[in-house]
Amino acid sequence: MNRTELVEAHTPYIRPHSRVRISRHFIVLAACFAGATTAAPQSPETPGRDLLAFPVGLVAEPGALPGMFGGGFWNPADSRLPIGVRWRLSAAAMSTPSDVSVSAHAGAVSGNWRGSTVTLSVVRASVGGLVRTESDPLTIAADVPYSTLVTSLGIARTLRPNLTWGLAARVRTGQIELDHRTSISVDAGVNAEHVTRLDARLGASTFLASPWSRGAEHATYMASADVRVVQADSARVIRAGLAVASTQAGNVEQFAFASARFHVWELRGGPVRTSAYGSMNVRTRMAVAVHFGGYAVGVSRESAPAELAPSYQFVLSSLLR
Repeated sequence: MNRTELVEAHTPYIRPHSRVRISRHFIVLAACFAGATTAAPQSPETPGRDLLAFPVGLVAEPGALPGMFGGGFWNPADSRLPIGVRWRLSAAAMSTPSDVSVSAHAGAVSGNWRGSTVTLSVVRASVGGLVRTESDPLTIAADVPYSTLVTSLGIARTLRPNLTWGLAARVRTGQIELDHRTSISVDAGVNAEHVTRLDARLGASTFLASPWSRGAEHATYMASADVRVVQADSARVIRAGLAVASTQAGNVEQFAFASARFHVWELRGGPVRTSAYGSMNVRTRMAVAVHFGGYAVGVSRESAPAELAPSYQFVLSSLLR
């Protein structure tokens, strides 16, 4: 299995206020998006979309449910700050085996603004070691640059005590050799918590949705849910769930997961089944996280098909009151 096939095999993975105020937030986000579209016109086939098939910023977490990173990258509603928290700073990194050589870095800052959470996030992914050849295996000149950068401005707001919506405007640039292109997308997401007696969490979101981009982006649609299995108290609980992600290119991923929280420690993981381009593979994701005060640190490991080395994710976030 070559590098391109392995990248393709990883598919990624949603207090009451007045209606008038909600409409103002929509207007603010729309204005930001209008400015971005004016500065960066749409172009077809922006390079680097396949680099975002990896679960950047997720430590064995479902993309459509709230996670440790909290930057609203996969679901804009995920960025909502807890009550009493004014700021959140997050950072994430990913590394893959040398056979793939994909790396990613992410950063996000979230703050309260008039009862909403506004988030600015930046994610960059790149692949190294792409060499130029001609008629023989000998390489010529320097490596071929291949990368993508996603800058997102999002807003999340609680409609009811257990329901949160979010919107995010994104500008994505991609480069392959001397070809630089840009595309714009707007994503939406929703999260519902404490649903039914099973204390279920439900989430749904879009990622890189851009129907007017004439093929510049392939949108991903995600849905996730989990329920309480066993709970002694708020610091000792076991949950289980399922996440599904479908990308317009034809990739479908199913992730069956479980999590166990015991005071400051949390364990997560499960099997991942990916169908892409007529082939299918199953691999595992496992993670361990530590929650202490307003800080959370998580590390995850994901196995790779074809007996290649695993990839790793690292996430750090802090809440400031």
